[in-house]
Amino acid sequence: MKIKKPMTVKAQGTETGGAAIAERFKLDAVDTNANRAGTVSKKSATTALVFGLIALAITASLTWTLYKHWEYLMPA
Repeated sequence: MKIKKPMTVKAQGTETGGAAIAERFKLDAVDTNANRAGTVSKKSATTALVFGLIALAITASLTWTLYKHWEYLMPA
């Protein structure tokens, strides 16, 4: 059984420090002429709106219930 020697990895650029790190994490250029295929459909937007309104109604009813309970507990 033969053990392989560890490979040495050369640095990608000659820069040192922060420039070498920034070079690795560069973002790709955004194509502004590309079609917008990642939009939200009407069905999912409507579903989110309906559930948002339901959550708002639940929050309002719980707030009203807590207020009435606090009003009941306050001394007259």
